Amino acid sequence: MSKMRESEGTRPVAIVTGAAGQDGFFLIKRLVQDGFAVHGTVRRNHAAFASEHSTWDQAVVIHELDLEEPAGYAQLIAALQPDEFYNLAGMSSVATSFVDPAAAWRTNADAVETMLEAVRKDSPATRFYQSSSSEMFGSAPGQESIHDEESPLRPQSPYAAAKAAAHFLCAAYRRAYDMRIACGILFNHESSRRPATFLTRKVADHVRALRGASQAVLRKTPPLAMGNLAARRDWGFAPDYVDGIRRIMGQIDVRARLLGGPPGEDRGSNYRDYVLGTGELHAVWELVDRAFQLAGLPLEWDLAGDPSGWSARFRGTSHLAVVVDPTFTRPVDPPAITADSSRARTELGWKPRTGLDPFLREMLK
Repeated sequence: MSKMRESEGTRPVAIVTGAAGQDGFFLIKRLVQDGFAVHGTVRRNHAAFASEHSTWDQAVVIHELDLEEPAGYAQLIAALQPDEFYNLAGMSSVATSFVDPAAAWRTNADAVETMLEAVRKDSPATRFYQSSSSEMFGSAPGQESIHDEESPLRPQSPYAAAKAAAHFLCAAYRRAYDMRIACGILFNHESSRRPATFLTRKVADHVRALRGASQAVLRKTPPLAMGNLAARRDWGFAPDYVDGIRRIMGQIDVRARLLGGPPGEDRGSNYRDYVLGTGELHAVWELVDRAFQLAGLPLEWDLAGDPSGWSARFRGTSHLAVVVDPTFTRPVDPPAITADSSRARTELGWKPRTGLDPFLREMLK
């Protein structure tokens, strides 16, 4: 065992990549509560993250690493030989992946191959979690889609294609080397930890700034500019999904407790991937409407005709509150995608909160 690992004492060790992201934040808090010594990785321009969350105490060590130079991750794995490795890092914006598809591939596919090889060669006892994405499923033109673990992958963006490649790579390593690898295919999950570029955070920030505003201020404020208001998605609350991630990683024992009987052997062939989602669909315009309503700003909608012309006004006024801006429309945008998370509910006992309120109320605080 390495000297770096010995310094952790008797606590199990976990590495969490993408520690500055939404899921990394909640996962590290959960791992510390569960008694882990945690090593989180952040990009070099996120160095302030360590001091921002100094309340995590000495159970957390932050490392500055760049996914464009994945050798650093391999070295960290070899030095720590962690009990658990959670890969949450990578380009997370679908829109940005169209602008720089090469970067999406390097960070979401190539870097994963380096991590898997490091685990295989230098830390074969490590349990590996890969954060896959519901964007991998895509959809058939004009069709609504419900996806489970057996659904075909039809990526429709550079981001989704890179995520699909990493997903297949994890399955290949699990079969070929009997490595303990599991992927969580997560549908949209939100919280105030979302970056400002995400749709839900954009809506919440705009609405929160208008709370309590006078009619004069509302009249002067530019309307919220949105993309496809008709698109329907499966949204949940981020802390529930982090609970699902922990259950996926501990699936051997979790399944045994829930389904009865002794745990299966802790080997790669007994690890499965799981879809996590609420199973409920909400249109983007419904999310926007509920956010304004929770802030005491009810809207009146004009949803006639093509969605590119939809808009909303503050109730009882002529002041525009929401408009469609075509520059925010994706080149390819599935009309509706939702999750069938029956396997996770049955085998792992996962029970997410449903509806828009759990995450919108938290984001509007």
